[in-house]
Amino acid sequence: MPKSLSRISLVLLLSLIIFPEVSWAGPTSTNFELESYGFGAGGDSLTSTNFKLYGTAGELEMGRLSSTNFKLGSGLTYLLKVNVPPAPTVTNAGTNYDRLLVVINTGSNPSDATFALQISTDSNFVSNVSYIKSDNTIGPSLTTSDFQTYTNWGSSTGEYVTGLAAGTTYYVRAKARQGSVNFTESEWGPATAGVTTSSPTLTFSTSSSSVTFNNLNAGNSYTDSTQTTILTTSTNAYNGYVVNARETGALTHTVDPATTIANYASANSSPTTWTGTGFGYTTSDNDLSGGTNTRFTSATKYAGFTTSSPGDPVADHAGPVLSAISNENFTITYRVTTDATKKAGKYTTTILYNVVPEY
Repeated sequence: MPKSLSRISLVLLLSLIIFPEVSWAGPTSTNFELESYGFGAGGDSLTSTNFKLYGTAGELEMGRLSSTNFKLGSGLTYLLKVNVPPAPTVTNAGTNYDRLLVVINTGSNPSDATFALQISTDSNFVSNVSYIKSDNTIGPSLTTSDFQTYTNWGSSTGEYVTGLAAGTTYYVRAKARQGSVNFTESEWGPATAGVTTSSPTLTFSTSSSSVTFNNLNAGNSYTDSTQTTILTTSTNAYNGYVVNARETGALTHTVDPATTIANYASANSSPTTWTGTGFGYTTSDNDLSGGTNTRFTSATKYAGFTTSSPGDPVADHAGPVLSAISNENFTITYRVTTDATKKAGKYTTTILYNVVPEY
């Protein structure tokens, strides 16, 4: 039987699907495209015109170890934060009643770090909590403008926080951040030991309650300029004090009230070298308010007493007073000059001194 030949045919059906070209991209927004990214805290330091992504490969995002005595922050979150500032230094060396001196402790933070201050009468800062504002007063809230640089807080000299209650103990603590950079703000640091404001103080005295002039006669040219009153003041008034003086009336004859010795004609604001007759005074205060400060002392000059209240300034101490004034003395020297025609007899008047502290 003859062999038969068989043919084997193989038909391949080929299909070709052509896909459009694709350009793969990462997450995008109007302003940037993130070409390299990953999940977790790790990443690259990626930049474009409009952003920078800061990251550390393999870095834990955030961790927090703590014990009774310390807290340790680990991970990227705490890598960005500034150091928690140590307790500020707070003092009341001047025995002030409404302010305390606060000096920031930077805690080795960078020079562009800014600091905020919290103040309370509660050592645990649970109640009565306020914030030291950028104008050094206290307020109930903290704003961005209240974060200030070490320099703006007075550097090593510090700044006075004002508007405090007298006779009250305060505690102060600080937090920091790196300028205006987000996510760098620290927790509140430890608080200072309590520092107490003083109570307002004022004492005032005169060296005597009366002055007796020598008898006036031809032998002394009807003049006595040797009698004095010493004014002594102690106070912690921040803006100092002023002692005003006035008299109840001219020197008056005790038997004949119609006969008087007139007050010296020159005013307190413009005293003069003594000429003529009358009753007047000069002061040892060479920094006196109410006119040219050395008007009585550049050369010895006199003024007559006023009868108007509250009187004229005869002694003072201008503020600010950072250390309490203790037993500050000024001397008032009187002068009376008459002539031979003045009626003989005893003449009297009353001089009133009043001290006005400027708290």
